[in-house]
Amino acid sequence: MHLRDSKVSTLLLFLTIFSIHLSAQLPNTNCFEEIIFKIENQVFRYSSDTLRILGEQHLRFAYEDVRATAEIEVYPKDLFPMRKLELLPSSDYELLDSITNVNGDHFRFKIKFKQLTKSDFLQLTFSITTDVFIKPYIQEVNLLQTTSTDAFLQPKDPKLFVGEEKSFRIETNRPNNIRYPNQWTRNEKINYKFNLRQGALYIQLLPNTAGRHKLEIPLRAKVPDYDDKNNSLVYDLTPITFDFDVEESKLIYLSTNKKEITQNELNQREGVEIEMDYHPSLELNKTYRVEPQEKSGGYLVAEIFTRSILSNGRVLCWLRTYQTHRQSDGYLYIKDGDDNRFITNLNITPKTQVDQINVLAQKGNMSKGNNLYPGERVEISIKGKGLRKAQFTFDGLTEVTQDSIGDNEDEIHFKALVPMNISTSTIAVLNYGKAIGPSLKVQEYQIAHPLDFVFLQTEELKQIKISEIDQSIFLQHTIPDIIIKFDEEKIDSRQRLFGKQYLKIDITVSGKDNQLLDRHTIEDIVVCPGKNSPRFDYYDDRNCRHANIALNQYLRQKTFDLEAWSRIEIVIQHDRSKYGGQGFYKKAEIILRRSSTFDLDVSFPAGLVTKKVGEDGFGSLSGVSMAIIAQFSFYHPQRIAKTRPFKVGAGFLALNAFNFSENASNRDVGVVLLGSLYPVPSKNRSKLSFPLYLGGGYFLSESKFFYLIGPGIRVRI
Repeated sequence: MHLRDSKVSTLLLFLTIFSIHLSAQLPNTNCFEEIIFKIENQVFRYSSDTLRILGEQHLRFAYEDVRATAEIEVYPKDLFPMRKLELLPSSDYELLDSITNVNGDHFRFKIKFKQLTKSDFLQLTFSITTDVFIKPYIQEVNLLQTTSTDAFLQPKDPKLFVGEEKSFRIETNRPNNIRYPNQWTRNEKINYKFNLRQGALYIQLLPNTAGRHKLEIPLRAKVPDYDDKNNSLVYDLTPITFDFDVEESKLIYLSTNKKEITQNELNQREGVEIEMDYHPSLELNKTYRVEPQEKSGGYLVAEIFTRSILSNGRVLCWLRTYQTHRQSDGYLYIKDGDDNRFITNLNITPKTQVDQINVLAQKGNMSKGNNLYPGERVEISIKGKGLRKAQFTFDGLTEVTQDSIGDNEDEIHFKALVPMNISTSTIAVLNYGKAIGPSLKVQEYQIAHPLDFVFLQTEELKQIKISEIDQSIFLQHTIPDIIIKFDEEKIDSRQRLFGKQYLKIDITVSGKDNQLLDRHTIEDIVVCPGKNSPRFDYYDDRNCRHANIALNQYLRQKTFDLEAWSRIEIVIQHDRSKYGGQGFYKKAEIILRRSSTFDLDVSFPAGLVTKKVGEDGFGSLSGVSMAIIAQFSFYHPQRIAKTRPFKVGAGFLALNAFNFSENASNRDVGVVLLGSLYPVPSKNRSKLSFPLYLGGGYFLSESKFFYLIGPGIRVRI
């Protein structure tokens, strides 16, 4: 019965261990007992402050400062004891300090967010090293930021005129957190449009009918607020409402068939043909002055020459432009001399000119110049003049969309995807199918990869990953050679590209007493990603190393000639000049260990007590003798090059060798098997020591076996 219970317990234990190892491959394994998130004097817990969105749990937190700093405590489950916890990099935040293991109870660290309002799909991605899992496990913790957003309209002058466009600032604490339509509404009593200028949100109003009208505009937030009572997210903001008094326009508005005119020398000299609304007071074959202000003395924006009345009831005119104008700047006044006659509005913009193209970092505004990388999503900023009328395309990019929010005549933004298999090195920027001056460059990734693709191999060591070496390596046998291998398949993957790896290797060989035997540096090592890389066919592999590195090809002091306790120090690191000062560094130390050593020892035992076999008594006390012993010394297994205090050997003993009197007795030469016990070595005892001998042997003259014990003097030269 007990034996059966034991088998059942063993089986249950095996199944538990197997299920834990199997769970390393499951995406829903939760290794954390609790996560405490502290931000701006608020505390949020994973156990109580989570929301399920689209089937996934999210840790909710509230913020005021978009660049707030958060302190996070992670408590692992008892089932998953963690040896190491790492936070993987993210473009949404930066790690301020290293992750601290607090007394084996939990981990603590701080992060600083870059722009919480603009961050989508926030995550804390951990790499967990534990004895439970076969390999490091990736644990993702979804975050959900919430904040309170207010927006209202309070103009100083609520009076509007039909056909007159006015702009008012929206008072809000978070202009970047409001979703709004970016096009004019239609068929409303008061049409409106939003735009973002210099970090402030504005609304443009264009009344269509006179009277008192209530403006009510619904708005939604990008980052929601949180309703504690209903435990729900609130995206809808309080609608913007205001009552406006709309009056008939003081001047007659004449619309034109063209709303976009290019300002250039040709249009200034010869003019642009346009159609304008007819009015009985509009005279034909007359030149009217166009100014941007109602009062006299305004600067000349354009001239309108009326030519003839068309069958559609409109007037054919010539428009000559002299200055630029935007509709959002206000009306244009058509004057006869200094007298106002009519009003109109249109855009007079300069010829499209591109001065600069910048690639912005994803989810940020830090310029990356004009460089693109395969597989990345980018935001492209084009700066110049007259950009709104342009139609830009990018030869080679996909999923190109224009981000019209915040765009203006001087700067527009696009979002695009660089295909993973892009083969060209230059992206031409086209305007209506014609190339403009600046272009974009496609660069291969050049990011330092952790050194887990580098391996050391010897005849005894077989193969070990350099990144996993955290202590000295002891080898017992002769080292024929040390091979450095590179696993090219580990560099790139379809999820992330690193590109070519530029390495250098420093090798230092030293002897038993730390004397320098050899030193060499192998530079300009280039390792290219393997065939599994999506960019394998596009890498220039002319300088890539595909062969292993054998250290004996570079060393004068060969590894197979090294004596016991010699050291080989191998430092592998990235060429930091290729990575902007970044890179990884790893040092490996190989020590040639021996369990014992053999040498020939000459000593002068004195006061030996010898006992011959077959004779009575306790033996005789000898004078100064001489011993030549071939003996073995034994090294301490847990100390480097430190011998134990005993030795064992065999050799010859000249008993009473230094007694030269005529009646000297008890002198003989014997073959002995001798064990010696030495004092613990120290600096003062390194040359002179007093060992204790114990052994036995055979006297050659007397042909007798004997035993001996006694002290001696050992002088080391």
